[in-house]
Amino acid sequence: MLACAGGPPAGNTRSRGFGKAPNMKATDMYLRGMMGGNTGSVTTHTELGLTVTDFFDYTVTDPSAGGVAQVVTNYFWNCKQNLFENGTSSGPFTDNEQTFCRVRKLEVYVLPAKGFEQGPGQGPNTNNALGMFTVQAQVPGITQRTIAGNSPALATDTQVTNVLPQIDTFWKKVLTCDLQKTFQSGVVRPYFDDTGVNGNLQCLFQMAIVNSTDGSTYLSATDDSTNLVIRVKVVMHIDQPIATIQNASLKVFSNETFLSPSTAQNGVAFSNASLQYVQTDLGRVRNNMR
Repeated sequence: MLACAGGPPAGNTRSRGFGKAPNMKATDMYLRGMMGGNTGSVTTHTELGLTVTDFFDYTVTDPSAGGVAQVVTNYFWNCKQNLFENGTSSGPFTDNEQTFCRVRKLEVYVLPAKGFEQGPGQGPNTNNALGMFTVQAQVPGITQRTIAGNSPALATDTQVTNVLPQIDTFWKKVLTCDLQKTFQSGVVRPYFDDTGVNGNLQCLFQMAIVNSTDGSTYLSATDDSTNLVIRVKVVMHIDQPIATIQNASLKVFSNETFLSPSTAQNGVAFSNASLQYVQTDLGRVRNNMR
């Protein structure tokens, strides 16, 4: 017997014609598309792709170190935060504004030393040869985390860059790392603080600036504070989830007429807006102000 024109072919047990429920097994309930797609029930499911830029000065001076140069700079990021914090701590839940703010990729740049030093010159870059330095950068990883703390940090993504002095200065990239690829296997795990101060602090990268000829410390305990400051730029590409609990300042007001939205002839007088629970998602990005 032939199927009707325009209808499903004979023997099609998964027909989704009008008024028909999909014929599927219970084991197929998680297959994509078997439930007919989203019918408007999901309102929040987006991660915001953000770029955060930070600047700091590389230094080896620590007054509590007894004059010993602190060569290695460790850069930490707090994963427990929301860069668009708009949650609420009231109600049956607390700290609902906190999300896992994850750095997916990062780049690190340094500003080269100037190509010459004016005056008598007391700093480490009194000439172009001494103005050259080497940046050793790495992303720390661990093999496991125990109750006692992390295993020793091991270098994963590494980069050694020789930075030459420049008259027309520009940023020199000394590290780029896709953290998503580095840690996606689970064999290497990111390093988090194990001192008990804050277990949500992830060490994104470590860097040391050394002498290019022998690998010794480039700056002394006085050079970085009086003669030469090395500026560092960190660019982080962040995946910021939208928190499930969101607040918005709004007001619902009832009256008797369309003519005066904020005036009531009878009933409660109009009052200010207040924070109310809403569900927020990202729809689009616009640049109309540019």
